[in-house]
Amino acid sequence: MTIQRHTESVGFIGLGSMGIGLATNLLKLVQQNNGTMHVHNRTAAKADPLVKQGATWASSPASIGRQCSITFSCVFSDTALKEVFTAYLSGHPKQDSLYIDCSTVSPDTIRELNAKAKAAGLTFICAPVFGRPPAAMEGQVLWAPAGPAHALDRLQPYLDAMGRGTMRVGNEAYMASVMKLCGNFFIASVIETTAEGMTLAEKNGVSRDTVLEFISSTFPGQLYPMYAEKIARNQFHLSPEAPGARVEGGLKDVGLIQSLAKECGVQMPLGNLMLDHLKEAGDRGWTDLDWTAVTRVIREPAGIHEED
Repeated sequence: MTIQRHTESVGFIGLGSMGIGLATNLLKLVQQNNGTMHVHNRTAAKADPLVKQGATWASSPASIGRQCSITFSCVFSDTALKEVFTAYLSGHPKQDSLYIDCSTVSPDTIRELNAKAKAAGLTFICAPVFGRPPAAMEGQVLWAPAGPAHALDRLQPYLDAMGRGTMRVGNEAYMASVMKLCGNFFIASVIETTAEGMTLAEKNGVSRDTVLEFISSTFPGQLYPMYAEKIARNQFHLSPEAPGARVEGGLKDVGLIQSLAKECGVQMPLGNLMLDHLKEAGDRGWTDLDWTAVTRVIREPAGIHEED
């Protein structure tokens, strides 16, 4: 795909489990169009694979701000994003630059940064993705961006290179953050209901394999069967071969969901239950396990342990 503004210099900040996949596909497109891509990460070594492929290492977000007219970021938390964006602004990006954040953060944070971007003559787009790390590496994430239509049009070729589709959420950047939190609530709900239902079945002599067969036959698609498989097989430990979302990340995301619900007066009792289970998993030292490990919190009071 050819980008009309092929001379634009592109930056990417944050090369964690999702960011590295997104950036890898973005680099391919930039190179195809004779552009330059600058990358930065707090742990510099994580940028090595991209630098070997032709990306340029940037020593700071400020350096990317000075050099890039389009910048992406993908970081873990609201605090990290605020720090990165403040540093980026200190590089005095040129007018009409685009800043696109792909992180899962609160709508209030997006509103705050959007206001700062406007004051600096920039356009801020919130563009979270749905998909796991393998999908990011394979260019198969679903984008859910929000921002001014003309900016989204300018951005679209880049999103196309990194994903399987784009669902435009609205013209205000914070709307994409709301959509991302709602989407993660649906995913967390799948984990909670599957863990509860499978535990009830197992306690009464029905095997996990039988429940898994039911779920795979009744709920077509990837989401339910994928998480049911992880729960049935106790696949809670993460590795490069078995990536996923950690309990730590689930706790952050569901906490953001419940904060948003409280702020706007929406009752979400299932969200409160999931948050309690995630907190208990964290208290037990399971923060680095896949967030399906909340299943153990549900199983153990029923007398079902992981080794079973």
